[in-house]
Parts: sequence; C-alpha cells; structure tokens
Amino acid sequence: MMKNLCRRFLLAFSFLTVLPVSFLFSTPNKEQPKQEQDYIKEDLSKSSVFFPIVGIFIGFILVGVNYLLGFTHFDILLVNGIILAIWIFLSGGLHLEGFADMVDGFSGGKNQQEIIRIMKDGAIGAKGAIGLILLIILKLLLINNLPAAYKSEALLLAPVIGRWSMVLAGYSGKPASADNSLSRMFTIYLGGKELLIATFFAVICSFYLLSYFTFYFLVFSAIITYLLIFYSFAKIQGICGDIIGAVNELNEVGVLLLFLFFGNLLLRI
Repeated sequence: MMKNLCRRFLLAFSFLTVLPVSFLFSTPNKEQPKQEQDYIKEDLSKSSVFFPIVGIFIGFILVGVNYLLGFTHFDILLVNGIILAIWIFLSGGLHLEGFADMVDGFSGGKNQQEIIRIMKDGAIGAKGAIGLILLIILKLLLINNLPAAYKSEALLLAPVIGRWSMVLAGYSGKPASADNSLSRMFTIYLGGKELLIATFFAVICSFYLLSYFTFYFLVFSAIITYLLIFYSFAKIQGICGDIIGAVNELNEVGVLLLFLFFGNLLLRI
C-alpha cells in the first residue's frame, strides 16, 4: 500500500514537472514493457490525488524565487518575468502546448475529426501561437499588477487550483476519441474517490492561505472548467489531453484575476 502511494506521488511529480524522478518508479524488467506501460497509465490516473500537492510545491518555488529576487535591484517587471519563466519551465510548457493546440483545433477545424487531427499535430499554427503569446502576456501583466500584500498567496495558490481543475476535468469529461490515451486514462480510471481526495488537498492548501475566500476560488475554477468542458463537448463530443492542459492554464489565469480583484478590494477595507 505504502509502495503504491509513493509510486503515485512520484508519478504525479514526473508527469506535471520536469523533475527527473521517473527512474525511481521505472521497472528494470525489460521483458514486460507493455504490462508496465498499462500499469503506469492506470496508476498515473490514481496519482491525480497528489496533483494539488505538486501545485503547492511549484508555488513554494515561485515564492522562494520572488523572495530571493527581492534582494536584487531588478525592475519589478523583470522580477515577474523571471518568475513566470521559471513557472513555465517547471511544468516543461506542457499545459501551454495543450492550450495552443486547443486554439489551433477549435479555430481551424470544421468537424470533430478535423479538430482532433489538428490538435494531435505536433506543430503549432499561427492562431495557436498568437493565443499562446497573448496568454503569457496576460499572465505576466496579472502577476505584475498583483497587490504586494497578496502576491505570495497568489503564486502559491494558482498552481494548486490549476492542477486541481485538471482532476475535475478528468472526472467530469469523456474521451473525444477512442485512441486518445491520455484523456482515456483520466476519464476511465479517475473516479470520485480521486476527485474527493484531490479536492481535500486543494481545500487544505486554499483554506490555510485564504480562509473563507477559498469557496469563491474553487467555485470560480469549477465554472471555468465546466464552461471549457461544455464547449469541448459541443465541438468534439468529449475532451482530450490538450483540453485538460488548457483547463490548467485558464484556471491559473482565473486565480490571478480573482487575487487582483479581491486583493484590491481587501486593501480598501
């Protein structure tokens, strides 16, 4: 039992970050690669309970970087640019790529098959690149305009809520195509127990930082997630891995927006 929990914990970090921890749960048996691959797919789905914990780990790194850069004489825009660059680096740009593919697919495809084909294409089109650039600029501007009193809380919580929303999307959606292994892994193996535990971790992290404001952040995140899922269902009758990645990115932006709103509101009280 403990071995499975440790394996799933490391799988969550390996999947969501660039940390080189995959060797800790890889098998030395070369004769059963297919069985091992299938096991990892199911186990990675179960590891979604730890996604919010991975998020708080990323948040702590961002807060630490922000603290250390406070001892420099860098311009605040440069400081926030470095923070955002590290934020993107830690996840390997995985979710940003999903967002760009989603923009390409939804804007360029005329039917379900064409949209899915465009999303599966490794190349990013013009519309996807424009959407990606605008998203990164928006994120930078939001970080740059956060009230200083709540900047650490925002950097801690945005990765948590973003990764919790991925679990919610995986639980609530269904695969848009039979050969989409990532979305099948999330939607078929991910159950209510995983969502409940992930929500518990997200609430614990959020409540410690925000107290009763936690409710607003989780509800706002759920609204963003379900709106994107409903739109995806209307376009491709389900979700795929790119949609799950886009859910994370849009919810991180949503959290930053809420901090900008609530932060300024609280400072006036």
